[in-house]
Amino acid sequence: MRGTGGSGRVVLEGLFQAAVLGEIWAAHRGNRPLQLLTKPVAVPLLGLKAARRRGVAGAAERRLLVSGLLAAGVGDYYMSRSDEDGQIVRGAAAFGAMQTLYAALMVRRGYRPHARTAVLPVAAWAVAATLLAARREPDRGAVPVVLASYAAILAGTLTLAQDSAPAGVSGSAGRLIQPTRDHRTWLPAGMALFAVSDAAILLRRTLLTGARSRAAAQVFVLATYNAAQWLIVEGFLALSGPGVDMPPDQIR
Repeated sequence: MRGTGGSGRVVLEGLFQAAVLGEIWAAHRGNRPLQLLTKPVAVPLLGLKAARRRGVAGAAERRLLVSGLLAAGVGDYYMSRSDEDGQIVRGAAAFGAMQTLYAALMVRRGYRPHARTAVLPVAAWAVAATLLAARREPDRGAVPVVLASYAAILAGTLTLAQDSAPAGVSGSAGRLIQPTRDHRTWLPAGMALFAVSDAAILLRRTLLTGARSRAAAQVFVLATYNAAQWLIVEGFLALSGPGVDMPPDQIR
């Protein structure tokens, strides 16, 4: 992960990375107090970093991005508390709000859905919904429905993110845009990694039973989730960076 320039942003970047390392260490060691301290603050620190980039993105775009990152922090807070139904529903709602804000920002920057980019996200959503239905617990009927609804929102956001035109690429291998040195490609890569992280959560929740395997899965989830958020933020900022021009009819 690279710095973004400016001492304040460098400090925020360092604090974010320290919080992420704290999360991962807490998950590895089973240190719940440290997890409760670090998990809800890591991603909002990216929001503070993005808020400082006033010369890069417009005010409306920064508000959408920062609001999405703050919503992610709310989701992290609830998801880190417990596996109780109420916490899961609140966390999923917060992450749904985050994905909706990300989608709104992408539409504003000219992203559009296409049938060819929807194939993998829709297939992934169908698998997730099927797995949730198959593993449904009789006394927790609302949770699978909420999670499946969130997965549908994520599939829509991922579909938008794979539009190749705003990323400045002519095509995409395997219907997913491959990350390059052009930071605009980091946004779709981050969205794809976000989906991978959420898939790992689903597998951990529905299939894994051993303590060691669940702990290893949690470490993987945290590492990929935070890396995805960092890539998404850097990708969004690159879309609005110097030298990036969008056709007027693509900016809403």
